[in-house]
Amino acid sequence: MSLRVIAAAVLTLAVVLGVRAWNAHLIALGDTQGAERVRQEWHLAETERRAKEKEAEAEAGRRRALAETLAREDEQAKQIQTERIAHEQAQREGALRAALGRADARNRSLLDTIAELNAQLAPGGNDMPSASQSADTAALVDAARTARELLGSCSRRYAAVAAEADRLGTQVSGLQDFLRTVVPNAQEPLSHDL
Repeated sequence: MSLRVIAAAVLTLAVVLGVRAWNAHLIALGDTQGAERVRQEWHLAETERRAKEKEAEAEAGRRRALAETLAREDEQAKQIQTERIAHEQAQREGALRAALGRADARNRSLLDTIAELNAQLAPGGNDMPSASQSADTAALVDAARTARELLGSCSRRYAAVAAEADRLGTQVSGLQDFLRTVVPNAQEPLSHDL
């Protein structure tokens, strides 16, 4: 019986070793298949991540290009508005110069009239009071001459003040127009009704 027991023990040992070897082979095969599956999943995830990164970079590039385009268009619009404002300012200044020229011509005409009236009343003129006329008449003639000279001085000063006021008003209008159309988020300019 000993031979049978030994044969059974050897057979049992061979079966156990065979089963263990088969089990190790199956585990190794499972590990290989699992490793391959993990590699495939990692590769798919890595491919998706790279595709998303490329798409994000492309989207960022499109956004940058759009932002640059919008900024360029905004700058061009501001440039056009600035040129329009400069043109309108030049027209206002031209109109102001023309108005100042007309005012200066009227002022020169007034001064010429004053000089002519003063020359008519100068000594030796027809309208100069004679010795027989009263001192009151001479005082009135002198007062009239002084009044005309003061009127001429006031007229010159008034024209100068009006010219400066018009120049400043034109400048303020141009600056307000610039702020309103070119400078973003500027406060509303004050009205300059003069």
